[in-house]
This record gives sequence, C-alpha cells and structure tokens, in this order.
Amino acid sequence: MNICRHLLVGLILLSAVAGAPLGCGHTVPATAEKPAAAGQPIPDEQLQRIDGLTEALLALDPGVSENEARDVAQSAILHARELGRRYRIVRPPQLHNLLVKFGWKKRGLCYHWTEDLLVHLKALDLRQLNLQRVVAYRGSNLREHHSVVVTSGESPFSEGIVLDGWRHSGALYWSPVGKDRYPWVPLSAANGGHP
Repeated sequence: MNICRHLLVGLILLSAVAGAPLGCGHTVPATAEKPAAAGQPIPDEQLQRIDGLTEALLALDPGVSENEARDVAQSAILHARELGRRYRIVRPPQLHNLLVKFGWKKRGLCYHWTEDLLVHLKALDLRQLNLQRVVAYRGSNLREHHSVVVTSGESPFSEGIVLDGWRHSGALYWSPVGKDRYPWVPLSAANGGHP
C-alpha cells in the first residue's frame, strides 16, 4: 500500500472514532463564491467535453437552442474546474471531505460544489433549460450526496442530466438521471427542501 492509501485509511479510522461523517451532508449553511471571470482560452480537451455535454443537453428536447445548451455546458465544465482550484482539492473526494469535516479545508463537500455551480449557472438567465438541486441518500452520514440536474421545459428531473463536480474532483461528471448510480430526488421533496 502506498502512503496516500495509508493516510486515507488512517483518516477514515480517525473519523470513525471521532464520529465525523464521511458523506456530503451538512448541518450549517455555507455561502457561495462569486463565479470566475471568463475570457481565458479553453484547452482542446475541455472543448471536446463541452461538445459532448452540449449534445446531451440538446437531446433533452428539440426546442432547446444550441446556444443555451452550449452556454450551460461550457459554464458547468469550466466552473467545475475553477471550483476544484478554489477548493484546492485533495483526491479522492472522500479524503477531501474528511479534511473539510476536520476543519483543515474550508470548502469542497458535494453540497458546496452544488451551491457554487448553481449560483454560476443561474447567472446565465436560462430560458429553455431548468436547474434543479437534487439529493441522494438524504440523512445518511456516509452516503448523502447533492448535485444539480438540468431539465428542459416542464420535464421531470428524472428525465434530466446530472451535473456533478464533486465526483471527479473538478472534472465535471454528467449522466442522464436514470442511468446514474445515485437514487436522486429533488431537494424540495427531501425533508422539506432544507439543505
């Protein structure tokens, strides 16, 4: 086993003894950060990812404009990377969670990613795509997870696309809700909608 694995195992054991949860749930509200300034050149790898997410968003509904889908895709992918830099992410994300829970890092739990990504995406003033906060395993100290779902028109969140910056430490993950491994529910339906 390498040193990182030993450190992770040690922190997990310390967490279990101290009673600190490993999941992304939280008990105090956090403030979101301002979106990063635009205008920097986009690397080719990120352009390909933006194209892929744009296609997925366009597939939600034939009425979605390519411009709006591209704006959401580009903003989500680039802002997730920026959040990873701001949070000074330590991998894997579960280890970063422990560092936040013990106070050694300030932000980087999944609900931080969700809050900050939502603030950034809502600034786009979307007309055809909707943003919704979702949660899985609400109330579980080890499994609770928050994310953003994008839908079109009046479509239910179950037909949307999950956007998750936490899962791959800033490399935005996306998937159709129905194909994702998490059993998502709208946050408004879980415990009265309170984070």
